[in-house]
Amino acid sequence: MKVRFWGVRGSVPVPGAGTVRYGGNTSCIEVAGAGGECIVLDAGTGLRVLGLDLVQRAKPLPTIHLFISHTHWDHIQGFPFFAPCYVPGAAIRVKGPVHFAETQSLQHAFDTQMRYEFFPISNAQLGAKVSYESLKETSTEIGGLRIRAQFANHPILSLAYRLTENGRSVVYTGDHEPYHNVFKDPGGASRPPAEEDALFGDVEQTVEDANRRFLEFIRGAHVFVADCQYTPDEYRASKRGWGHSSWDYCLQSMKEAQVEHMILTHHDPLRTDQALDDMLAAVRAAAAKEGLNPDKITLAREGVELEV
Repeated sequence: MKVRFWGVRGSVPVPGAGTVRYGGNTSCIEVAGAGGECIVLDAGTGLRVLGLDLVQRAKPLPTIHLFISHTHWDHIQGFPFFAPCYVPGAAIRVKGPVHFAETQSLQHAFDTQMRYEFFPISNAQLGAKVSYESLKETSTEIGGLRIRAQFANHPILSLAYRLTENGRSVVYTGDHEPYHNVFKDPGGASRPPAEEDALFGDVEQTVEDANRRFLEFIRGAHVFVADCQYTPDEYRASKRGWGHSSWDYCLQSMKEAQVEHMILTHHDPLRTDQALDDMLAAVRAAAAKEGLNPDKITLAREGVELEV
């Protein structure tokens, strides 16, 4: 597999002099299989640049398999500007979770952002043949790649993906934070026994099981692309419950799951290139103290390509 980063920011695109080295586009990763399979993870604004590149280098276009981690805007907003959408006969298969599955479909989210009051071209007017499939936890095969989906911890329904080819695996978390006891005060003190005990049972055990399940999903991955929007101080101060991780949690996950190479992504829009450099230095220093190889921890940067 070849993995290339086209968008590495979270929340909102941030072009400008302060973000030029790491990039300012929102989430988008391309995975190319050995047999020419084209897998795309998320459709942030990085998808626009990927699309322009695809129509230049791939003639005819391969079938494009677009896996969405969730439908928050920074993970789908590049789709209306994706050049293959306007190529007659091109095949684009969009798959991902639907939060309000009882009343809405995955296509509904994409149709909505392309309604006429928001965008001049509707989904129905696209030249490509676009199909939509709502996903839950599942496993599928595309050519020589096996793709597993598992729920992540985010305010809306979200999926992490594990792609495996020839025994090598890449995990992409999308947006994820550690599971925690929502009935516990931020300072760590538990509330007195109350109604939730009867409703939810042993909450601490449920949280432990969920975190262990996530570790098993990423275990032994050769490349672990992890949501790391916050520093430990930011997360503890005010970001818990926002659906994103801090680098100390990512580092602990890497260690416990015996991940080979971790790439931190979904950079906070307020984080400049210099601030990201400083964060990387802090993460690597902490990794060395944990007995991990600091060189095996990097930050996602637009344009970087690696072979797994």
